[in-house]
Amino acid sequence: MTYFRATVHQCWLRDLDATLLAEACEEGTEIAYDGLDCDEDSYELAGLWALTDQPGDAQRPAELVDEGACVTPADLLDAATREFKAMPIDPAQIALHAERDWAIVNFGVHPRTDDTPQMLDTTLLGVPVQIRAVPAEYTWDPGDGTEAVVTDHPGGPWDTPTAIHLPYPAPGTYSVTLTTTWHGQFRITGTPTWTDVPGQATTTDTTYPIEVHDAEVRLVQP
Repeated sequence: MTYFRATVHQCWLRDLDATLLAEACEEGTEIAYDGLDCDEDSYELAGLWALTDQPGDAQRPAELVDEGACVTPADLLDAATREFKAMPIDPAQIALHAERDWAIVNFGVHPRTDDTPQMLDTTLLGVPVQIRAVPAEYTWDPGDGTEAVVTDHPGGPWDTPTAIHLPYPAPGTYSVTLTTTWHGQFRITGTPTWTDVPGQATTTDTTYPIEVHDAEVRLVQP
């Protein structure tokens, strides 16, 4: 037995004054058929047909198993959850206001990153979908034993309200580590609404070692 999906046609049986659903209609017998009435966030899955294997070259018409279905995001949620857990997510990269390997005590550094979601196109249960990982929280660990800074934004230039300041109150050699928490969403490809996926994922990125120095004030004879 071979199964396949194909559009269902409505055919007029002239001799019986009736109609039937078929894979195809004889010429001149097909009548208007709009298919399933699915909403804009659903996917119309074509009818399922069964073709019985016959010996030799004998052919037997395919039999309609079901007329198809409107697949909704709720139908795909479990599969989308599994796919999000397995999704490869590139770590959000740390950028420093000044790309150098040193800093001054209490002036410290101003890190930031990118907040672009990451997208995956795939197929779940025969339905094309898009899954995306959206950055939701950022944990900035200065690496010097002081408390990490947690934000819901990726930071910004040092002179903006979203700037992140890691001051480094003592000299030493430290590396900033960023842990990004990602939330998952999915939608049927071509539909407008994103559906949240349970659970979350995390990634980490670490800078090169940064030498933090005391600032020395010197009086210079003019």
